[in-house]
Amino acid sequence: MNRSQVLQNIEQLWGKGELEEATHCYALIVVDQISDAASEELLSCHTPSELANWIRSDALAWQAKLSEEAFAEQFEIGHGNAYGCIEQMLSCVDYAFVFDLLDSTRDTD
Repeated sequence: MNRSQVLQNIEQLWGKGELEEATHCYALIVVDQISDAASEELLSCHTPSELANWIRSDALAWQAKLSEEAFAEQFEIGHGNAYGCIEQMLSCVDYAFVFDLLDSTRDTD
């Protein structure tokens, strides 16, 4: 699939309520990163487990880069948000789904 097809697929599933907030968020981040040539580390992920490690590292990098408030807003983490903490958010990501999206974009290269 190309980038627009992947985005359309994500948004359709999101609209139907079939994606968890965390999966939706990271699916969009991964698609955005795929189009960024600097993301060799992401593209070197060949299993859902490797992608899970990349996502964890990416989330921690965002947490270090953003203010606490901005991070909480962007990732729906904290009191009154979808997730109480970063670990809860990460446990809700469907890594196999996001990996399949990543893998589907390789077929078009």
